[in-house]
Amino acid sequence: MKKILLSAFAMLLAVTANAQNFTVEKLQSPLGVQTEAFGAHKAPAKANLAANQRLVGYFNTDDCDNYLGATSITGNNKVAIVLTADDLVPYYGKKIVGVRFNLGQGETSTGVFVENVKINNGTITENTAIVTSDKSVTSAAGAKNTGEWHEVMFDNKVEINSSFEALLVGYCYKQKSNNYPIGVNSKVDGPFYVFANIPASNGGNGENWYQINSDGYGLSIQLIVEGDFAPNAVQPLDFGKFMVVKGKSKNIAVSLFNLGSKLSSIDYTIALDGKAGAEQHLDFGKDYGVGGTHTVEIPFAADSKIGTSTVTLTVTKVNGVENANATKTATGTLYTVEREFVKRSVVEEGTGTDCGYCPRGHVVMHNMHNLYGDQFIGIALHQRSTTDPMYNNSYYLGFKNFPQCMVNRSNGFWDPYDQMPAVLKASLNEIALAEVTVAGTFADEDTKVNATASVESLVAGDYDIAFMLTADGLTGKTTSWKQQNYFSKGHSGNPYRSKSSMPEDIQFLWDKGSSYYETYNDVLIASSYVSDKNKATLPTLVANGTVSSEYTLKMPTKTTLKKALKLDQVYVVAVLLDKKTGAIVNAGRARVTGSTGIEDVTNGTEATVVARYTVNGVQVSAPVKGVNILKMSDGTTRKVLVK
Repeated sequence: MKKILLSAFAMLLAVTANAQNFTVEKLQSPLGVQTEAFGAHKAPAKANLAANQRLVGYFNTDDCDNYLGATSITGNNKVAIVLTADDLVPYYGKKIVGVRFNLGQGETSTGVFVENVKINNGTITENTAIVTSDKSVTSAAGAKNTGEWHEVMFDNKVEINSSFEALLVGYCYKQKSNNYPIGVNSKVDGPFYVFANIPASNGGNGENWYQINSDGYGLSIQLIVEGDFAPNAVQPLDFGKFMVVKGKSKNIAVSLFNLGSKLSSIDYTIALDGKAGAEQHLDFGKDYGVGGTHTVEIPFAADSKIGTSTVTLTVTKVNGVENANATKTATGTLYTVEREFVKRSVVEEGTGTDCGYCPRGHVVMHNMHNLYGDQFIGIALHQRSTTDPMYNNSYYLGFKNFPQCMVNRSNGFWDPYDQMPAVLKASLNEIALAEVTVAGTFADEDTKVNATASVESLVAGDYDIAFMLTADGLTGKTTSWKQQNYFSKGHSGNPYRSKSSMPEDIQFLWDKGSSYYETYNDVLIASSYVSDKNKATLPTLVANGTVSSEYTLKMPTKTTLKKALKLDQVYVVAVLLDKKTGAIVNAGRARVTGSTGIEDVTNGTEATVVARYTVNGVQVSAPVKGVNILKMSDGTTRKVLVK
């Protein structure tokens, strides 16, 4: 489960100049975070709608999986979403009849509202009440992280029209220092607003609307609209970029926005650069029913030529009847290629040995390696304290709290355990317009690494490349190597009150003590950054061509870290960067080879081999190509290179 703490203190860390727009930087202190109770369950939730009613919001399903609260901004507050003019266009002529929202267990709402607003750079500059209700509703008491959906209907109905620049839709609630009334959906994203009284002494502007960064969540608030909806009406949504190998087809996920009362099949055409193909039929094998947005897979064939094509999907029929929706088309971009590139995503995590909540970060980085293999590249930036034996500040991404991470250096900061896995999964579905192949070789008696990278690209343009060295298996025997652990039994900072209430993969931390000796992986030990400036260079990318880059990285010289390094567990990483945004486009990772610290298999020894293992710890009966780990009869362990 994802949990989030919204506190006045957290908001005030990032107050904008106008004092009306706040960005939440999620605190790592668990105080005030609502954790999932053991055996917690979600209350059944089905929209109680008439046949001529639809839901409009950041999502239009019954999903709600988390609850939050602005625990330091107490009082009679309001919370709301914003529906833009684009959101409202399909509903012109329909009427606003109510608001639907999910409220946490045992909480009470004292009314709902819809306002017409003007917004400038996230700040509400004008607002006019459209319709309100002071009806009070209360969610039944229950386990933590549960709640109920409520529908509050208005006495009068207001028609939606083009005069609405944006609608603020929300409900009133009482915020205490320890309650979590606001239902959210972790599968969607969208900004939201809280109306509260924050004095100027705390950086606020009194009683006002304050924008909250969504931090990857969408409020469980929906507008209920009513009108004459055609029974067979679907709007396809734009489906982005995708890649298909020449001569083949690929199923692409397309979202269908159903405004009708039934959805069991569609007929459609696909046009490449304006030239439409024959009409095709797709039967879903089920009826999705009234309303909703549904994702289906539609096969798209590659173009006859290598390159980029604009694709237009037109839904011509719904349930065998002409599509009655005004908007019937959606677009995407097709890349027809000789071969499909592998997408790899980079997670750079701010961590530290003196960070008591960082063990969760270690666990999830390990989980991502197991889940995605070489498509996941982890870089652990030990930057919290200079007393950390793995401290490295060659480059800094701006982490304000630990643990915290970035995925491909885009879309802001994330909690590694709660939020990163979903962001990483989504990033791996993005199209890879270039592929990065990297290699590294030890040089100058293992004091340097000569790194090389080649970039094969479908597009031309100016990009940057950066190199990093990471190390696995780092550990030590002095106290500086101990990892602080706030998840241990009885620790005052532990947000869990029992081992059984903890997620299964971190339950082992309960018994580890307040500090323990950890084995650290993915640790950044060197990079091409010098004082935050990247010194590696890359020629201009050539469409359907390959360019290369070289850079020499210096190995660590600090004695404590050098003693912990295992040269057969050092890796070189190359990241391809968008020059305009700084985002990582793709990356590569490879083990560094050629160390003089690994003995050649031809070197003799009087001791005999009693067991042989691969670098992954798998026992083998005969030598295998590459590094072998030998357990010797004299009790020693040797690393040998089998050629």
